[in-house]
Amino acid sequence: IVQQGAGVPALLNNDAKIAMNEDKTTVSTKPHGHGDIHALLYREKVVAKWVGAGVEFISFFQDTNGLAFHTLPLAIGVSLRYDLIMNSLAVPRKEKQAIGAITKLTNETKR
Repeated sequence: IVQQGAGVPALLNNDAKIAMNEDKTTVSTKPHGHGDIHALLYREKVVAKWVGAGVEFISFFQDTNGLAFHTLPLAIGVSLRYDLIMNSLAVPRKEKQAIGAITKLTNETKR
């Protein structure tokens, strides 16, 4: 599944305030796709099909930097070794390169 887009409004804080560009008249945008893929998988019932087909592992790759693929086998190995249900990677960026953000997930015990 490949999904592409030009950009989505950037959020400034946890209250979802829309970020503005320096000119204060245009909305700042970030790369499209961080989360849209999950809605697409749900809407099209793709995950149910994968479960029915016996798929055990998936990888979401959202990057314009092809070199980031080099880290994917390592991340999969670490995930398997430590029985992780989710794992994230970050790669170095060039100055002023458009990027999204990475989040911290917590459970009820705040671990």
